[in-house]
Amino acid sequence: MSDEVRVFIVDDSAVYRHKIKEILTKGGKRIKVIGTAPNGNIALQKMSLQKYKSDIVTMDIMMPEMDGYETIGHIMDRFPLPVVIVSSLSQKDVDKSLENLGMAAFESGVVEFVKKPSHDDSIDDKRFQRELVTKIQSLSQINLTRAIKSFDFDSFMEEEPKVVKKPKKGLKTFQDRIYIIASSTGGPRAISLILTKINEILSKTKYKFPPIVIIQHMPEEMVGQWVERLKKLYSYLSIKIPENNELIRPNKVYIAPGGLHCAIEGGKRFNIYKGQKVNFLMPSADVTFKSAANVYGDNTIGIILTGMGRDGYNGAKKLKAVNGKIIAEHESTCVIYGMPKAVIEGQLVDHVAPLHKIPQLLIDYTYEN
Repeated sequence: MSDEVRVFIVDDSAVYRHKIKEILTKGGKRIKVIGTAPNGNIALQKMSLQKYKSDIVTMDIMMPEMDGYETIGHIMDRFPLPVVIVSSLSQKDVDKSLENLGMAAFESGVVEFVKKPSHDDSIDDKRFQRELVTKIQSLSQINLTRAIKSFDFDSFMEEEPKVVKKPKKGLKTFQDRIYIIASSTGGPRAISLILTKINEILSKTKYKFPPIVIIQHMPEEMVGQWVERLKKLYSYLSIKIPENNELIRPNKVYIAPGGLHCAIEGGKRFNIYKGQKVNFLMPSADVTFKSAANVYGDNTIGIILTGMGRDGYNGAKKLKAVNGKIIAEHESTCVIYGMPKAVIEGQLVDHVAPLHKIPQLLIDYTYEN
């Protein structure tokens, strides 16, 4: 994309079309609203013209003539663009979005959500303004080719993970070590690829694998559906949302609940709580990294994948202070090179690897060290 981010707004409410345009015009120095439409039909007609060529679309869901779901489908077929769904974001909205668009659209990072503010709530209105501008800025950095096509997935799937040494009986690794994955835009698909290889190892052996804690930035209304999808895909891993005070165990993948911090306390138990947002986020990888460093020390391995912003940077500094390890995804496979870039430029990483090399790194850490 060019330095200027061209945004097209689709919403049947004239009030919201004006509101969104005003927010983006005032809040984003590089953002230019180049057109609006009250429904999908008019949007597609305009967007086919050169003067309305856009980088990003904001999309309402419930509209006359052609709703948001159908419009997004046409956009992805005709001129693929990142889309920000701007809606009330009820559980019904999320469920219907996943039903109509499929989880893949959200896993890739091409489609994001921003929840419309509550009426007469100035605090929530400020949250809406901040999130809308941030999501637009985030999607302006997206590598659309990687988001849609990724890399040679078939070759990746055919390549078998290698366990060079059989782990010794009673190896302390599984009870002492923990892996924490932090990601944002494009993260769900990246996480799926990592879990694919770990699940493959466990399906062919009786080995154990250290616990994995995942901090993925996504609307809290989506987390449950994503977890259910992963459970069906990876039967040799026990995947769940952790409960407060739950004991952390090997061979389990814990996905942080939405809208809550996911910390780790002495006794290797979860502390799930609602607190102040960190980096405007809850859950925040910084919270989890820092707390894990206090409990697991140098047996903590942090993996920072694709995503905008710097969440995980301060936590990585804490991990390095206790000799923990940091793996960052290489720019070449990131949908958005933000979170990995922060720790790489901060010289906090032990390994920088493209996504398809990260599973083998984790396997090597588990069974060779």
